[in-house]
Amino acid sequence: MANIIIVEDDINLSTIYKQKLTEGGHNVTVVPDTEAVKQILTVKPSLVLLDILMPNVSGLDILREVKADTMGSVIPIILLTNVAEDTSIAKGLQYGAYGYLLKSETTPDQVLSRVNMALEETVPAAP
Repeated sequence: MANIIIVEDDINLSTIYKQKLTEGGHNVTVVPDTEAVKQILTVKPSLVLLDILMPNVSGLDILREVKADTMGSVIPIILLTNVAEDTSIAKGLQYGAYGYLLKSETTPDQVLSRVNMALEETVPAAP
């Protein structure tokens, strides 16, 4: 079971993602954009799903700030967004995003599958 933070302003989507990830055995917390950096750096989750376009704080700004922190730099962050612009995706990857998923093209089951794959790839094996 992994601790996952979702930063998503669409309540319906965040509820769907939280439910699917919880069913997949994960502990999930939904955090508003204004508290995202503080919560991510305090909780140090196993993974973050981060929307790019939000009402108060840009997901790219959150990503950049988290990745600039020594503790935050190791947390895998997947951008979960409807922004299919090459520049936004390129900036996100440049800032240290682990990857991205387009909401309109990704089912909740696919989100769970991608999260599980990212966790397998980024969590060190137990000794």
